[in-house]
Amino acid sequence: MKKLLMFTILSIFISLAFAEDLSENSRADTLATIESFSHLGDFHTINYVGDYEYILDFLDNQFLGGNEQIDEMGCSLFSGLGDSDNIFLGRNFDNPQQDVLVGRYAAPGCYKSIAVNRLADMGLPVGTNFFNLSTQQELLLLRAPYFACDGINEMGLAVGVAYVDVVPVEVDPNKESIWLTRWIREILDHAANVQEAIDITNSYNILDNFYGQNTICHHLLITDSSGSSVILEYHDGAFEEIYPEVDWQVLTNTHIYNHTLQQMFNLCYRYELLYNALEDQEGIIYDWQNGLDILELPTWGNLTNGTQWSSLYDVNEHQFYLSTYRDFNNIARIELDTFEILNFGTFYLEDVAIQDADGDGLIEPNEQVFIIPSVSVDFKSLGVVGNISSDDPDITYINSESVFGDILPEEIVHNAADPFIIQISPNPSNTIFLNFEFTTSYGYSFVTNYPIQISNTNSDDELLNSTDIVLSNYPNPFNPITTISFELNTEITEAAELIIYNMKGQIVKKLSCHPEFIEGWNNIIEDAPRPSTELRMTQAGSKRYFVIWNGTDNSNQPVSSGIYYSILKQNGRNLASKKMMLLK
Repeated sequence: MKKLLMFTILSIFISLAFAEDLSENSRADTLATIESFSHLGDFHTINYVGDYEYILDFLDNQFLGGNEQIDEMGCSLFSGLGDSDNIFLGRNFDNPQQDVLVGRYAAPGCYKSIAVNRLADMGLPVGTNFFNLSTQQELLLLRAPYFACDGINEMGLAVGVAYVDVVPVEVDPNKESIWLTRWIREILDHAANVQEAIDITNSYNILDNFYGQNTICHHLLITDSSGSSVILEYHDGAFEEIYPEVDWQVLTNTHIYNHTLQQMFNLCYRYELLYNALEDQEGIIYDWQNGLDILELPTWGNLTNGTQWSSLYDVNEHQFYLSTYRDFNNIARIELDTFEILNFGTFYLEDVAIQDADGDGLIEPNEQVFIIPSVSVDFKSLGVVGNISSDDPDITYINSESVFGDILPEEIVHNAADPFIIQISPNPSNTIFLNFEFTTSYGYSFVTNYPIQISNTNSDDELLNSTDIVLSNYPNPFNPITTISFELNTEITEAAELIIYNMKGQIVKKLSCHPEFIEGWNNIIEDAPRPSTELRMTQAGSKRYFVIWNGTDNSNQPVSSGIYYSILKQNGRNLASKKMMLLK
């Protein structure tokens, strides 16, 4: 099915001398604004200080009347209106590789707002060394307010733009003409609700001029905290106001006006995906995670080409959640009022120090063990408390909770002063799978896991009485196929299974093995890897078994890049584990 793609903006460079003149004549606080520019995770931020009206007028004069040809880029947006306390606007911005900027704006006489845009539009293309900008490049940061692609303001109004087929605009000589992204900026700065956004729209000639003079090839989705939602789309000399007939609304890259629902489904698969997901929930977005799950459905591509960012705006709480480059495990929540950026995603286990009580370096039965994880984050995590747990009955907890405190980006924090302490049972499994849960003071929890190998176990029901079962996989890292193998002292006589876990301790895939099933495979030799969910012998009489995992889950859907663990089990006991990395 044809993928319609959203717009890209071709930016112009201005000379250093004129850029300096621009900063002097605007009332932007140049130094404070430039000094606020920083890199965070996979995006950049700027806290814009002062007025920027002159800059908006200057850039309008540059862009209006242009005749630039652009590539079509795809976007997917929705509003979820079914729960008045949880109203969201979500958007995916699809593009060739871009550097993403999140900016906060609070100009005099304007509502405070946060907006997302591409740094390339400002004259800072992909490949720019953002850690060592020249003076001229720094001054280009003052253009940031003009290039908003989506955003939210302090009144709880959110807006996003999407590309659509070009149509001519009938210019009213009694109205001022403004360029496309200036339109979004005017709405964020001056509209408290959907109706005021419509009034602002109708007070201007809105142009983008990408395909010649006086044209427009974009439409908007606007949602406010009262639960109003509208699509503004230009037809026959005016903007049509398209309101939802249900408790949700969807916008992609096809014209909405005068199209039936079935026509929209036929025209755009992304529209159908979002619409059906929202219909299943009657327009109710249960929470931010549910909203991002829906937003993830129509994402596509990779870092080089595809969904570059996904924004989920909570118009009731005046904040939004941001994913970049389809990484929906690592989410930043950004507060409008404070511009505080908090972690709602991954905690990284940089290292886990295991100290046994007798100091011989072996984790043994009936021994006390001290566990000290070192943790880092991409975004600020406040008041972090760690807990450990396990489904394995072979351990008891002497200290299962530890305070890590605040963790800032580029810090590594550990709990050596207050370590986790566990007691190993007299007859444990070969491998104990520990769950680490990190909870913040603002109510977010992240769970990951870590295997601990136990030495000198004496279990009577270990797999084939083997005390040295070693799992290996090749290649590692892999994409998307890897061969997982293990060697035994004798042939399998009891049912066993190999289970793949993700970093959150969730089961991704179960690969079962039964003696009667293995029998028929004793002449198979290991050759070119191929997808399989069966444990197989490598050659006749061999005690080495292998399984080929093709990077899919139990529903045969591809899993995302990341760290996975393969755990060999028999009779519910963990006997060996292997850490694997899938890279796409």
